[in-house]
Amino acid sequence: MIEKTEINKPIEIKDNSKERVAYDLMEKIASYERGGNSSRSEEVVQQQRTRDYWFKLYDQSLTAIGGYYESDS
Repeated sequence: MIEKTEINKPIEIKDNSKERVAYDLMEKIASYERGGNSSRSEEVVQQQRTRDYWFKLYDQSLTAIGGYYESDS
């Protein structure tokens, strides 16, 4: 059986939502980690090619801004 998802209204991403702030923080951290000319930066580039890296970094960013609470799950 195929499940179908329908969206009946426009999706809004608010600039000040906790998810947006966490996303922006994630981008800044990833960019900072990529910077530099060390062997460590090449390792980071390799890690950033994985989905796990991005999920983990977003989760950490969301936690850092206070957007995740145990009761949310």
